[in-house]
Amino acid sequence: MNRQARLIFGSAAALLLTNVVSADDRHADYRSWFGLSIVGSWEVEVTVRQNAVDCPNSTPVGGVNPFPALNTFHEGGTISETGSRSPPSRRSPGHGIWQRTGRNSYAARVRFQSFDANGFLSNNMDQTTNITLSPDGMSFSAISRFRFSDLSGNALLSCATMEGVRITL
Repeated sequence: MNRQARLIFGSAAALLLTNVVSADDRHADYRSWFGLSIVGSWEVEVTVRQNAVDCPNSTPVGGVNPFPALNTFHEGGTISETGSRSPPSRRSPGHGIWQRTGRNSYAARVRFQSFDANGFLSNNMDQTTNITLSPDGMSFSAISRFRFSDLSGNALLSCATMEGVRITL
């Protein structure tokens, strides 16, 4: 092989090796540039509030409030949620999607169902949430808007504030 061919081959090999190393480091680079990820499981304290333009400062509603919940943000953009304000026989787990909207900000949408005392579907809940992850990635604060609809389509609107702490080993 002549010198020019070796130089071209060597340059191509170095370029290929650089691309392989870069592909392995993309996730780390993404985190350092865009902030930590919300992926993981979280203990969340939820405070349901009256529907108000200024949700964080509006009055909490009665009943069990605040209450604990669990949220898991899965890699790939799905979310699983369970809340403890209602017994499991009266409320399904929540299922939904999430996406990054900024360096440490996220949007999520979760749906779950409520059941009457006989176990029949009575309401659907559609929850949209704006989440701000702390700079260290170990906690978040969020504001959720809820649309609670009965089977006839009548809706009740409310909101909630949420504080989450990452579950760690």
